[in-house]
Amino acid sequence: MRNPDEPLIDTSHSNEFIAVSWNLHKGRSPLGFQAWQAMQRWVQSIHADAYFLQEAMARRLPSPVLESSFGAPLGDPAEDVWHCQATEIAQSLQLQIALGPNVFKPSWRHGNAILSPHPLDLGGRWDISAHRFERRGLLVARASFGGRAVTLLCAHLALTRSARMRQMQWIAHWIAKEAPQGPLVLAGDFNDWRNDSVPIFAEHGLQEVATLLGEPARTFPAFSPALALDKMFVRGMEPVEWIQPAQETAWLSDHLPYIARLRVE
Repeated sequence: MRNPDEPLIDTSHSNEFIAVSWNLHKGRSPLGFQAWQAMQRWVQSIHADAYFLQEAMARRLPSPVLESSFGAPLGDPAEDVWHCQATEIAQSLQLQIALGPNVFKPSWRHGNAILSPHPLDLGGRWDISAHRFERRGLLVARASFGGRAVTLLCAHLALTRSARMRQMQWIAHWIAKEAPQGPLVLAGDFNDWRNDSVPIFAEHGLQEVATLLGEPARTFPAFSPALALDKMFVRGMEPVEWIQPAQETAWLSDHLPYIARLRVE
């Protein structure tokens, strides 16, 4: 396990890929205090190849919008709708960004985001809500890394097990149909403390990084992590290391960030 104070990237290994998944908790600490600036400083210190962010909160609200049956806004310019915490990070670090809306409310909104310093193409946004009480989404992008296309998927799954199981099957079906080959990273807040996701995605050739490395990747609650709610699955990439988050992150969000060093095969 790496000391969190050590540099994360060894530039002598050009095929190594650092991936970070983090539920931003709408920019609030476990106690409900604003922690956005400290979160942003931490993200800026990591220098990852891909960031998978959930619950990126909008900080500037647009005028009232209409919503389609899938929760997509109608009639508002995209830059207004998605001037959120993730876009602030992307602008400050000059990163590529893909955004996927999940929740639109009159007073607040949030969703998934994928950020990368590498060329990034949006692959699609899907509403994978299993019931009307929880809006959940899957965001897909493709990054160009070392001359290869790496498929990146960011997911935020339901709190109930039955809903999660359906969502996992939907995601697995999408991978089998739309991205059956090549390097792939699926990461996010799975709310999966039972580890149901591990055998489901193993059937499709995906390995969960911490599980494969034998690490107890507990990420929730952040100040005393007991549950492995966050996951990172890979294919065509060798898990090298699950990196212990710095102690400071325990008071930034209700989830710890999930950090992994991967090697593109």
